[in-house]
Amino acid sequence: MGMFIVMEGIDGAGKSTQAKMLADWFKSRGYEVVLTKEPTDTAFGRLIRRLVLTGGKEGIIDGARISHEAEALLFAADRAEHVSKLIGPSLKDGKVVISDRYFYSSLAYQWARGLDLEWLIDLNRFAIRPDLVILLDLPVKESMKRINGRSIKSEFDKIAELQRNVRENYLKLAEMFPEMRIVNAQNTVDDIHRDIVGLVEQELLE
Repeated sequence: MGMFIVMEGIDGAGKSTQAKMLADWFKSRGYEVVLTKEPTDTAFGRLIRRLVLTGGKEGIIDGARISHEAEALLFAADRAEHVSKLIGPSLKDGKVVISDRYFYSSLAYQWARGLDLEWLIDLNRFAIRPDLVILLDLPVKESMKRINGRSIKSEFDKIAELQRNVRENYLKLAEMFPEMRIVNAQNTVDDIHRDIVGLVEQELLE
């Protein structure tokens, strides 16, 4: 079996950057790496972006709202395809899988939207548990500063109060899931990368 590593954190924490840097680090050491993300680029993932994340006349930020339960089910359906078609087969082939977000995002965000945490956990029981989850922890004030510099903002990005609740939820989840490790996302990009590599070496490679 390969290794499965996930990057989590509120918007603006640097997940995509650190996922790519870690993928490059593994590749430089001869590992075969699959770099992926959620929502995925599948039909389910594209539907989620259209309805939930990117807005537009079909997006929920413009009034065409779907229920939070339906939203959670959409994310879970996308994840089921992700696990079945990519994550599971890649791990069986001995590859290193690095995902920018996973089911912990659903727990943190949809719990913040008022859904029951145990229901969300049950909904995602099919999901393969990662070997290591890196929680890039960032204060919401810094998150909003970084997000405001982006040209495109998701609905999630626009609501600071939601981000505060999500950050609190992530920290609670880190106490519940032993695979989660917290990294200070206020440091420089290179320092964060070094912290992550240190965790990978300590937790997975020793």
